[in-house]
Amino acid sequence: MARIFLTGASGLIGGDVLHALKTTHPDYNISALVRDSTKAATVSKAYPDVRIVLGDLDFASLIEEEASRADVVVHAAANKHINSVQAIVRGLAKHRGPKPVHLIQVSGASLLSIPDIVNKTFGEGPAKIYRDIDDIDEIRDIIQKNADKRVVDHFLLNATGPKTAIVFPPIIYGQGRGPVNQRSIQVPEISRVAIEKRQTFQVGKGESTWSNIHVSDLSDMFVKLVEKAVEGAEGDLWNQNGLYFVRGGPELSFGKISQLVAESAHKLGLTESVTVKSITPSEADALSPAASVFWGTNARQAPQRAMQLLGWTPRAHSLEEEIPKTVRLEAIRLAK
Repeated sequence: MARIFLTGASGLIGGDVLHALKTTHPDYNISALVRDSTKAATVSKAYPDVRIVLGDLDFASLIEEEASRADVVVHAAANKHINSVQAIVRGLAKHRGPKPVHLIQVSGASLLSIPDIVNKTFGEGPAKIYRDIDDIDEIRDIIQKNADKRVVDHFLLNATGPKTAIVFPPIIYGQGRGPVNQRSIQVPEISRVAIEKRQTFQVGKGESTWSNIHVSDLSDMFVKLVEKAVEGAEGDLWNQNGLYFVRGGPELSFGKISQLVAESAHKLGLTESVTVKSITPSEADALSPAASVFWGTNARQAPQRAMQLLGWTPRAHSLEEEIPKTVRLEAIRLAK
């Protein structure tokens, strides 16, 4: 029986991955790190056969011990917490068994936003679409040259021992199926600000664009990676080649996203008009943490590796179809 150690079970990605793993592989023996006893009780109620490990990412010795018992670690709790990643790698190095051990790490598409951040070209477009096979050398080079900003990515790209895969989600949309947090960040935050200010905003010209992925399609790719790990699959799946992009339906610029939010919010009587106001990066950051990056940069990607090597195909409806629901859910949340 495959032993999986999962972090982030109370978060959006980790919670949805847990749902997908339990639905697809009820035979897997899953342990989940949860930092809060209340959230742990919620996870346990939803999944009574998941073994709860109570602790947070700073519990390095605990994480190391749990990783040493696992065949596969899915680290979905954070993409910048280097101490926990190092503890996982140390733990996996202690594992004893006939098959290789694996670490599947969540990262973020803001890797591809670095040129915009450095050059302060917020709200501008168009931008290059990076492909995770054709452009793998360039992607690795971005990580190596920005090791101080991408500490976890850099560490795992150069790690020896376990087989590793890093997943770089772009805009995540859709309601999560996990037991605790089911809310994503970028589009709900645009919606929250629009509702609270009764005005919708975009950064600069609003031309910047990220790819997007429904949370269920993202989780499906995690499941396929776990399956490959459990099988002991070889090939260009891991380590230096184990960099995975994901993309669902058609891309929308942030200006277009804001316009769709404005129309949905106005239809519900939540804003004064359908007009979208242009603001500076610093004004955006004052409205939502790191909004200049999350609303004003480019991160366009094409998932060659998952499609060709994992047989992964996105199936969910588009971001454009989801936006009216996101605005309604945000209005309900804010009214509580």
